[in-house]
Amino acid sequence: MKITREQAVVSGRVLQYQVRLHRRARRASVQVTRREGVVVTLPWRAPRRVLPGLMAEWESWLEGQVEECGVWDGPVVREFASGSILSILGRPRELVLEPLAAGRSRPTARLEADALILCMPTERLLEPRAELEKYLRRLARSDFSERVDSWSELIGPRPSRLIIGERKSRWGSCSRRGTLSFCYRLVMAPPETIDAVVAHEVCHLVHLNHSPRFYALLDRVCPGHREAMVWLNEHENDLMV
Repeated sequence: MKITREQAVVSGRVLQYQVRLHRRARRASVQVTRREGVVVTLPWRAPRRVLPGLMAEWESWLEGQVEECGVWDGPVVREFASGSILSILGRPRELVLEPLAAGRSRPTARLEADALILCMPTERLLEPRAELEKYLRRLARSDFSERVDSWSELIGPRPSRLIIGERKSRWGSCSRRGTLSFCYRLVMAPPETIDAVVAHEVCHLVHLNHSPRFYALLDRVCPGHREAMVWLNEHENDLMV
């Protein structure tokens, strides 16, 4: 994949956006999110001269989406500092940043009912994002592993492997080899929403499709999964790091 940064005038305003040339793309597409900003995907050999026409074609739709997400100047970068509020397991927590005790160099994290306390070297207190992400990934692996075990006991099959990482287009997936993958940021969502995503992927270990049989199984074991997906679609921008 090749990525470049471009500018265009949309409804009289300058828009910053990314162009991605993808070898598997068959047609031009555009996606707008707070996390990524505006991303135009083109087939690998598509010439740059097609961009003005595409931006003009998408102009009215783009204006509304870009305004709603607030990404005229590019992706929204969330700033974190002591006192910031973030959701963990669906509960608002205050981020508390503290310097490590003298003689210590390894960062620590402690999750309390209403706070996440990160202790790190003094020189890193002004930019806690990396340590926050590490903690959320560790928490996600622990929490999701337990949920996968529970849903596997109920549904039957067990995954061959569990991967916790960053996912930009889906919260979870299931491979033909039985590997379940989840986006670590899902750990910020309410427990019932996490369960719905995990149940969905474990059900794919039985039916690797979205057939009526798949949804019959998912409806039986997790009746609230549709409401959970609606919540995720509505709050996707809140689950950012």
